[in-house]
Amino acid sequence: MSATDGVAPFRAVVIGGSGQIGGWLLRVLAERGHAAVGTYASTPFPGLHALDASHREQAAAWVREQHPDVVFYPAGFTWVDGCERDPERAYAANLHEPLNLARAAAELGARFVYFSTDYVFDGHDGPYDEHALPHPLSVYGKAKLEAEQALERELGPRALVARTSWVFGPERQGKNFAYQLARTLSAGQELVCPSDQISSPSYGPDVARAAVLLAEAGESGLIHVVGPEVVDRVTFARRIATALGLDPDLIKGIPTASLAQGAPRPLSGGLLSPRLDAWHPGLMKSLDEALADFQARLRDPLLKGELKPIL
Repeated sequence: MSATDGVAPFRAVVIGGSGQIGGWLLRVLAERGHAAVGTYASTPFPGLHALDASHREQAAAWVREQHPDVVFYPAGFTWVDGCERDPERAYAANLHEPLNLARAAAELGARFVYFSTDYVFDGHDGPYDEHALPHPLSVYGKAKLEAEQALERELGPRALVARTSWVFGPERQGKNFAYQLARTLSAGQELVCPSDQISSPSYGPDVARAAVLLAEAGESGLIHVVGPEVVDRVTFARRIATALGLDPDLIKGIPTASLAQGAPRPLSGGLLSPRLDAWHPGLMKSLDEALADFQARLRDPLLKGELKPIL
C-alpha cells in the first residue's frame, strides 16, 4: 500500500519521461509507492528506456510487455510554430502515436492519461472551463483536440485528458520558459514577450502530482489542470525575473501581431479548473508559491544532478 494515504499501488508507464512533466510524473509515482517505467525519444537519462513511438507496432508491443495499469502520455510535438510548418509530424506525435499506445493500453484494461492544452480554444473570450466549446486556431491545437475526441470515442471512461497551459518549473532539460528567460536576462539581453497573450501559468511538479492523484482516484474524462491565476505573458515573465533576482526591466512587451510568429495564438486564453478545484481545492500553487518552491527544489541536495540549474 501507499505510505501516504492507503492508495493501492499500481504499475505505470510514462511515455516521455525525459520531459518536464514526464520527469515529475516519475518522481511523484515513486514517492507515492507506485511502480513506474519511463521512456525517452531523443534525450536519454538514467533509468529511462528508448522508445520511438513512430514505430507503432514495436511501441505498442513494448507497452503491452510492461503490463501497466495506467499509461501517462506527456510526450508529443509541442513546438507550436514547428507544428504549423510540419502538420504531418504534428498529427503523428500529438494524435496518431498516442492513440496507437492508448489502444494497446486498452487491450490490457489499462487507463490512459493524455496531456492537452488551452490551444484547443481560439482565445476570444477565455479563460475557459471544461464545458466551453473548443475552436483551435493552429495545427497544434487542432491535433490536440482531435486526440481528445478520439480518446473519448475509443476509450471512454478509461481515458483521462488533462488540459494544462504555460507549464514551467524545475526540470531535467532546462527548456521551459523560466529557463529561457533566465539565460537571456542573465546575459544582459532584452527579452521580448507578447503583451496581449493571456493564459494560466502552471507549475510542472503540481501538474504531475495532480495527474497522479487523479489516476489514483480513477477519474476520467476531461479536466483542466492549471495554476489558479490568469496573467499576461509580460506579467508572468516579470514575476519570474523578480523571483530569480534578475532585472525585470529587460523584459519588453509588444503585440503578438508584431512578433511574426508562424502559428496563430489564442490571445485571451487560459483555463478555469472547476472540476479539479471541487475535487482537490488548493492543490495547485499560486504563482508566487510556485516560484518559491522552484528555487527551493533547485537548492535541494537530494535533487542535485537530476535538475538543470536555472543559471
